[in-house]
Amino acid sequence: MTWQDLGVAPTELRLDPTLVCGQAFRWKATGPTEWTCAIFGHVVDLKQTSTRVLFRSLGKLPTASDSDDALKRLLCDYFQLQVSLQALCEQWTKVDPAFKGLAQTQLGVRILRQPVVENLFTFIASSNNNIKRITMLVDKLCNKYGQKIETEKGAFYTFPTIQVIAQDSGIEQTMKELGFGYRAKYYAKTVECLAQMGEPDAYLESLRKEPAGIARAELMKLSGVGPKVADCVLLMSLDKTDAVPVDTHIWQVAKRRYVSRLIDTDGALPLDRQEKIRELARQLSAFKSPSTKAYELAQELIVALFSPYAGWAQGMLFSDDLVVSPDAAVARPKPKPKPKSAATKRKAEVLPIPPKKRAGLRSSTLNSLL
Repeated sequence: MTWQDLGVAPTELRLDPTLVCGQAFRWKATGPTEWTCAIFGHVVDLKQTSTRVLFRSLGKLPTASDSDDALKRLLCDYFQLQVSLQALCEQWTKVDPAFKGLAQTQLGVRILRQPVVENLFTFIASSNNNIKRITMLVDKLCNKYGQKIETEKGAFYTFPTIQVIAQDSGIEQTMKELGFGYRAKYYAKTVECLAQMGEPDAYLESLRKEPAGIARAELMKLSGVGPKVADCVLLMSLDKTDAVPVDTHIWQVAKRRYVSRLIDTDGALPLDRQEKIRELARQLSAFKSPSTKAYELAQELIVALFSPYAGWAQGMLFSDDLVVSPDAAVARPKPKPKPKSAATKRKAEVLPIPPKKRAGLRSSTLNSLL
């Protein structure tokens, strides 16, 4: 297949960092501005230019469609191109003027709409882990159970189905051998549970039609799925745009960017949520260290500020705290400051200077993203 135009400008979609900020873990940088992944039964090649995003299929499974239009529709859905990122940034800027700048520095950073099984399984691996290692584990999972597609850029493997993984009677041991460690038992139990449903993909996709609370509760019935993993799946697969995965990083963002300003602000806040927002900010200001309650308050605050697309706003805030290499598929943290001299430390004791926040590589902080 020759290169085709996806029909989206860089202001609405930028492949880097959208594909590498901790949402998806299987896209490979195969050129200076090219990214490749086995998805939708194709090995999809994407290319960013100064004016547009291009796509092509390098190979496919026999069951996949030959139609360019069909693949384009799948990719438009994957990147949720029906949502105007520019319009969202304009709305968010009314609440937080900093989004005017973020709309430029984080140009085209979007939330993906991923296949549910893939998203679920990758985020089960995210607890106490980093992007580089999650990518390695997911690659091993696909190489073991996925279908191989040979291309001019090498071999790529599809993400396996629940039915295929369930055929392995020793799933837990296999996952341990692949390096999943203590998480192996989570996968074994989750595969067993989903396989009993007959149509696990259809069941998981049906949660898109359920209210967020019900969908979240259903996901948390699965082994290895806590509140944070559930929120990642809600946001990045199940159309719950107000889902905000929260951990230490996002708690720090909420404290640093909003708490002090919101308590005393006379600025523009959503009229129907002004008092709630200020009260949440006051409550959050009382927490000097992270806790379950602090996370919940940070989550509620971000939702109150940026609903109905709070999860998208959070993803952009997260991406802003990352430095992403244009030639690598791994987001890197901002450089650590050099150790202070003794004289500098003594000066800091007299004139305290807030430390610069550093972004971590924990994929669980995406949430992202991220």
